[in-house]
Amino acid sequence: MGKESSMVDLDYLKGLSYPDFVGFINQWNVLPGAYTTLSKWIAFSRITEKSHILQFACTTGFQSREISSLTGCTGDAFDLSEQAVKMAKYNQEKYAPHSKINYFQADGLTLKAEPKYTHVLIGAGFQFFSDPAMAINRTLEFLKDDGFLLTSPFYIEGKIPDSLILEFQSVFGITPTTQDYKTVMRYFKGLEIIYEDRNILIPETEEELEHYCTGIINRACQLYNITDETVRRYMYDRLYKIKEMSNKLRPYQRYSVLVLRKRKGVYPDRLIELF
Repeated sequence: MGKESSMVDLDYLKGLSYPDFVGFINQWNVLPGAYTTLSKWIAFSRITEKSHILQFACTTGFQSREISSLTGCTGDAFDLSEQAVKMAKYNQEKYAPHSKINYFQADGLTLKAEPKYTHVLIGAGFQFFSDPAMAINRTLEFLKDDGFLLTSPFYIEGKIPDSLILEFQSVFGITPTTQDYKTVMRYFKGLEIIYEDRNILIPETEEELEHYCTGIINRACQLYNITDETVRRYMYDRLYKIKEMSNKLRPYQRYSVLVLRKRKGVYPDRLIELF
């Protein structure tokens, strides 16, 4: 699928933005907590085969694909990157053919909203929008009454050094989350917290990073029939730099797993104390 190996050269790869590169190599760009977070969402928001979910900014489709595969639910998922959506469809066909998700390309800030979903998934993706508050408000427009917003936002404990922020910007093309816990939680102030836990991030070892990157790039080379070692090395080095950059932030980052409910008669007020 995708480009032929003869068309995959360094100029093409260097021209890919971060989201398109992730899509091209088919990195399963997972949310904080990966499968553990999905298991908590499924349990505490009661996702079943009768649920109808929507994933914002789906990248290569991990959240929606795996939840549908585990529960039998139906749903839709979209991303702005055409390359990422192509890979989401490929992953569904290859790894989870029984999942019931429709993947399509769209801009979450302009997509026509229909309040027909029992659950909206956004992980930490809203924090990469230029206006996170607007992104959260948009997700709520797609929820049925008593629907659940499922998110896993990053927050910061301690100040990230300016040098690390600049390095992150050079790798990802965006600014990392620099907000503390209370600031991040303001995005959700009109929603009921049905479930929450707060988690630390443990940096990966060099061996773990190498093992991960080797597996992803080997699969990408097989997918595109890439035999040029220069091209393979560029892809490996770029992915390793992405992972290494994320790893450097882990001592400063925390994340929450949240199940939030939008209920008519309560939203946008808060009638329950915070703990």
